Amino acid sequence: MIRLRAVALDLWGTLIVDAPGGGRRRMRRREARLTRAYERAGAGNGASDAVPKAIRHAIDELVVAHQSNIDLSGEDRLNAVRRSMLEQCPDTVEDDALREELVAAICESPSWEPPDIIDGVERELAALKQRGLALAVVSNTGLAPGRYVEDALVARGFDRWIDHWIWSDDVLSWKPGSAIFAAALDALGASAGETAFVGDTPEADILGSRHAGFAISVLVGDKSDEAIEPDLALPSVRGLTARLKQRGYLSH
Repeated sequence: MIRLRAVALDLWGTLIVDAPGGGRRRMRRREARLTRAYERAGAGNGASDAVPKAIRHAIDELVVAHQSNIDLSGEDRLNAVRRSMLEQCPDTVEDDALREELVAAICESPSWEPPDIIDGVERELAALKQRGLALAVVSNTGLAPGRYVEDALVARGFDRWIDHWIWSDDVLSWKPGSAIFAAALDALGASAGETAFVGDTPEADILGSRHAGFAISVLVGDKSDEAIEPDLALPSVRGLTARLKQRGYLSH
């Protein structure tokens, strides 16, 4: 009989979602801030055209890495933008002020417009903690490094429930790669056989956690793949604790 000691959870689409239009607004603000910073640093009038291309270049580098289930570090993300800007605007003078603006524009964007918490998530996380389970967020990251997303969520009280945060850019592994799941188990101090994984993406979350040996893989939301069958499927995280208890996976 499986008795769970820990639960690892995906983040985007499982616990939080972007506010409508939030991603586009952050990108526009990021581009505007970087354009002003590079113009001040001597990049010239071409900065406004170069900045979107530099960001696209960084994203393309991430996409290539992700195809091999690896990820780039936060510093690699920044350097991808820097290299592209220097190639396009060679008169740029890099200094501490420009570096600060680059970090602010690329990394700190999650705090500009925090994501929405999916309805019922806070109550469900509290219920899991009341059962004595260790909880970890295990998330692939976008352009902004994960620890900045973490800071935005801790500011909203997520540290009441989440014991560990595992980010793809920290462990350099992209779900469904095995290393990010292994890092989660190490942080939780639990074996795969006593840990459940909860996520909204069949390949990244369900197939990845299954290959990593997790005891239970729970799919939430409306995504599906006929070739990937979860152990449990729920419309959302709401009701997760009750279903785990019903299946006998919780000790009390």
